[in-house]
Amino acid sequence: MVVVITGASAGIGRELAVQLSAAGARLVLSARRLQRLEELNAALGGTHLCVRADVAVTNDCNMLIERAATRFGRIDTLVCNAGYGLYRTVGQTSPADMRAIFATNVFGTSDCIHGTLPLMLKQDLRDGYRGQVMLISSAAARRSPPYMGAYSATKAAQLSLAEAMRVELRPHKIAVTSVHPMVTRTEFGSVAETLGDVSLPKVGPVQAVEPVVRRMVRAIERPARELWPSRPSRFLLSLATIAPGLSDRILTRFREKIEQQGQSPTGSGT
Repeated sequence: MVVVITGASAGIGRELAVQLSAAGARLVLSARRLQRLEELNAALGGTHLCVRADVAVTNDCNMLIERAATRFGRIDTLVCNAGYGLYRTVGQTSPADMRAIFATNVFGTSDCIHGTLPLMLKQDLRDGYRGQVMLISSAAARRSPPYMGAYSATKAAQLSLAEAMRVELRPHKIAVTSVHPMVTRTEFGSVAETLGDVSLPKVGPVQAVEPVVRRMVRAIERPARELWPSRPSRFLLSLATIAPGLSDRILTRFREKIEQQGQSPTGSGT
């Protein structure tokens, strides 16, 4: 299989490349940090294609898909993984910061999809599918914690795209999978703290990246509609939609823990 992975230089994207390469997939590894991609490719045997691309730039998304198609002739799975967060209240998130996070997390997803679907629609069936689009959303797509409103909004947007495409593309034998990790041991938290105003308290379990990715690999081998690496999180977040008041009370205590750490409740907004 040919798999395109955005955000492949670290975290979930990097581990996905490692596990898929071991399974024999041909990969297109994309991120802004080309040196990291080339080091990863060398560690995996040097047979994969590395493409420096910033998915916030539409031309970069188009170039990525064109290079993948030129090299391999088809794309079996597009993994839209590139993204970031910042810990800041919605009111203190500047218009520029809001547009920037949507440019990467949402428009970077939709631009890559827009470039990929015409190719997938022409492809011959392989194991019953012409292709698959996998969007790395988040458990926060179902319910946003405080200080994560901008990030969660982008993940909810990805989920909405996935839900629509699952139905739209089913007659064309293109699978669509949304992935909803909870807190995972990657660079995400440290980057979000650096870009934002607060450090969030460590509450609840933290998932290791390897088992999350193992389930993603299985969802590529046998496409699933939604993948929740932590099954309890799916159940609890379903309850949050039924009982929003209870969810508000729980998350209010979370907000209070942030304030007790000595952080500003609104942030600097810078």
